[in-house]
Amino acid sequence: MNIEPYDDETQRQKRQRKKIKEVELLCAGHWRSIFDVTLTIKQRRRANNGKWFCADEVQCQQAFWHFRDFLNRAVYGTAARRYGKRLRMIPVLEKSTDRKSTGGRWHYHVAIEPPTHLDEVEFEALIHKCWAKTDWGYREVKVRDNANSGWIKYMLKPSQKSCFDGWADCIDWFSLNNPVADA
Repeated sequence: MNIEPYDDETQRQKRQRKKIKEVELLCAGHWRSIFDVTLTIKQRRRANNGKWFCADEVQCQQAFWHFRDFLNRAVYGTAARRYGKRLRMIPVLEKSTDRKSTGGRWHYHVAIEPPTHLDEVEFEALIHKCWAKTDWGYREVKVRDNANSGWIKYMLKPSQKSCFDGWADCIDWFSLNNPVADA
């Protein structure tokens, strides 16, 4: 029987990160081009009953799901709903640690493959418009085209992931769409 010697939690986390980075789902090498996008979440917002409530992981994911659906519909029209046509994207949720009093601001780092029928300026405008439609979308949005695989490595960095139970929880697996080849 082969038993691994005990090692501390950080060694296990490092091995886990390495395995996940090697997963083909997180590789964008087969994409034509990569847009790197940072979407910032509102700290809190007022509910319909007038009470304020703070953002958490669930609200962030729901906001991103809405954004993803808005963007896919804006790019592909009814084909997004009828035939499931979707943009390739790899979303990662983080919480910055630079705000000591508020505990940080939630934000998404996303790698998106732009559609072939839109130019960079039109696609960037759609990203801004679709994020503004969400209830939790904050005005700070960064969009850059012609990113490389270094953007994926940056998104998967271990810092700013301490708010999750495990490092892999920062990846929004429900919104991730990265087929190896178009269907």
